[in-house]
This record gives sequence, structure tokens and C-alpha cells, in this order.
Amino acid sequence: MLIGASLTTTASAATPIPFFMFTAARFADPDERSAIADVLRRHVSSQDYLGRRLGEVLPELALRVGRDHLYLLAPSLAQIARHGASCGPGAPGLIIYDGEHWPQTPLAEQEDMVRAVAEGKTLARNTGCGAYGIAPDGQFLGIIPATGQYDLERSIHRRIDWDGIALFDIQAQRLLDRAGVDAYAEFVAAVAREVRAASPTTKLVAQLSFRSTCLKTMIAASDRLAGIVDGFYIAYPRHIGPICNYCSPDNLAQMLAALPRRSA
Repeated sequence: MLIGASLTTTASAATPIPFFMFTAARFADPDERSAIADVLRRHVSSQDYLGRRLGEVLPELALRVGRDHLYLLAPSLAQIARHGASCGPGAPGLIIYDGEHWPQTPLAEQEDMVRAVAEGKTLARNTGCGAYGIAPDGQFLGIIPATGQYDLERSIHRRIDWDGIALFDIQAQRLLDRAGVDAYAEFVAAVAREVRAASPTTKLVAQLSFRSTCLKTMIAASDRLAGIVDGFYIAYPRHIGPICNYCSPDNLAQMLAALPRRSA
């Protein structure tokens, strides 16, 4: 049975202002790289999160967010283990297990993602290198890519032990592209509500992507989720996979400006 959900949570005057996460460090040319850097310099606050490589490229922003808000996306348990082996003062303070239906995640991990998430947590904890987060793709969360529908009964979030998971990136951007803002917001709200009930301290992040989603739709989706999630992962996949239809410094600047900002 396909399960929907209503948006019963609304933002209030006391709602914390959302942070954003940004990973991209490779761009089409030096001009785009420079323009993106300028956008980030204007908008990054101490509350935001940056990918490790981006922090290396823009060390002044790495200092602004601090080690705890620099992260590594690890698509496999082996990479989490390698990260632990190289842990040091300059290492990211957050490692995010990015298990997806792609070659970078071993098939054995894809076949039992709940177990893989637990093993990743153990590996991250044993290194003592920092916090642990997860970003399973939408299919693991019950999204059916071919139809643009979802079934929460198929989602792994109900079978995960959330103790010790600091951050959860809800990858539902494909649902936004196929089914629209309402379906996307309802799905994210339903997952967020259940995870927050199980683990109030886990930071919840909704993913948006410039690959196939126009700026207007991304802003509308973020508005709908104000007060429901803690932050937004803004994907800018310029050099990963198919063409990024809406990647541009101007679009990124307008997207970040649309998010209420904390002071740095």
C-alpha cells in the first residue's frame, strides 16, 4: 500500500533558522569556481556545513564553520575505515555514510543497508574521530523512482537504531522532480516526524538538487519544510552523473538568500 502523510507541523516564530550543507568543490571552469566561492563567502555562517574538499579549497570558510561542521561523504564502509586510519587534527569532524544504489557502495552493503548503517556507526565510534551521519538514497527510504510514489513501510528508517546518529540527510530530491512539491514535502515531513520522535537530537536535513529541479521549485520546497527539518543539503552536481540542468552561481546565490540566515 502506498502511504502518504499530511503536513501537521508548521513553523513558528521560535523555529530555529535552517543551516545548509554544500559539498561541490569541482566546477566547469575557473570563472565558475571563483563565482561559487564568492557566493559561499557571502552566505556561509558558523551554523553551516561544508564538504572536506571544499574546506581545503576555501580554508577561510573551513575556519568559519569549524572542524565539527566539515564532513566527509563515505559511500562505503571501507572508506569510513580509511578515514578513521587517517584521523588527525585536520580531519573532518563528521563522517556521513552515503550508501546508495550505485557502484561506489558494495552490493553486500546495499542488500542490507540497516546492518551497514549500524556497522558504519561502530566504525566511526571506534575511530573517535568525530560524529556519524547517514545519507541513504531515496530508494532505501521507500521512494519508487519509476512511479514517483513512496511507501513508508519499505523505508529503512523504521528499522535503524538512531542512537549515536548525529545527522540524517533525507534524500528525496527525485520525488520532488517526479511528483512535485506537495508529495516531496509530505514525504520528508512524515520521515522527519518519525525519526525525531525516535531521536530528538538527530539533525534532520532535506536534500535539494540543481540537477533536475529549477530554482523556483527548490525555494517552494524549502519554504514548505520550514520548521520541519533543521537544514538543507544543496546538491550542485556539476561533475557527477548526468548534466546538471540548473547549476549556476546565480541560482545558488538566490537559493541561499531564500533561506533565513543566522549571523556568522
